[in-house]
Amino acid sequence: MNRKVLVTIIICGVSLSNCRKTADEHQVPQVSVNRTVAVNLAQYNDLNFIGGWVYMNGGYNGLLLYRANLEDIKAYDRQAPYEVSNGCQVTVDTGSVTCSDTCSGSQWLMLDGQIVDGPAIYPLKEYTTTFDGTTVNITN
Repeated sequence: MNRKVLVTIIICGVSLSNCRKTADEHQVPQVSVNRTVAVNLAQYNDLNFIGGWVYMNGGYNGLLLYRANLEDIKAYDRQAPYEVSNGCQVTVDTGSVTCSDTCSGSQWLMLDGQIVDGPAIYPLKEYTTTFDGTTVNITN
């Protein structure tokens, strides 16, 4: 009986470790991010309004900042998490709360980065933000 339990545990462990390796291959690579943005500067003026967004340098393939509500600004990597090796960036869908990857047709919700449509299965890579009303700090 103990031998069957041990074999089952080993098989499950190997199976789970193989799944993790496959999942990691599709994730946006980890890079250091430490940016501070003053939303009162002209180039970031759109962040003063709920639903406003801006692109900026940083992250793995650029950053997308999105004003989700009065207290929260989200920061996502623009690298599409579907087939990362193709280097496709997400772009904001005009007049919408979604962004898309034109390479795969995948679409994500900017409120939380979750997948809405398409072949992608991973959410957008989100960075940690703190917002005090005038300055947003973006880190990971």
